[in-house]
Amino acid sequence: MTPNRKALEKELEKLAINKDYNFARVLSHLKKHFDEWCLNNLSKAGYPEMKVGYMAFLMNIGSEGITNNELAKKIRVTKQAMSKTAKELQQLNLIELIPNPGDARSSLITLTTYGLKMVINARQKVNKLTEQYIEAIGSKKYMETMDTLNKMIRVHVAIEDNLSD
Repeated sequence: MTPNRKALEKELEKLAINKDYNFARVLSHLKKHFDEWCLNNLSKAGYPEMKVGYMAFLMNIGSEGITNNELAKKIRVTKQAMSKTAKELQQLNLIELIPNPGDARSSLITLTTYGLKMVINARQKVNKLTEQYIEAIGSKKYMETMDTLNKMIRVHVAIEDNLSD
């Protein structure tokens, strides 16, 4: 083993602090568990065609509808990815495009009746999961965790804003 490699391995060990407090690891595990939980619950509720990538899209449409560009910005995906997902969701009868009453040059993405039912079902299930979180850690800790995570998101937004200046 080369001396350089030994130094690198030693540095790696120093940086590998307690895995339970490694933010990237914890966040990654929570996201994987949450995604799996979502897909399992939606499948059991009669929506076996769902993919994790559809959720951010569907949960951000709202009852008034939204343009393709607004939704792409909101969920932070390219317009090309937005168009591909929109086509897939149209084929699954979860969304439809209607003329935009505020701008004849664009369309609004809206939820179909089937899509509305799916989103309502998903939100109800997430509310129940939130209740389980609160039961497990207490209301105060849950709110503190949410406040902390939202502050961390604002840090990333500020970093991204500085990069674009």
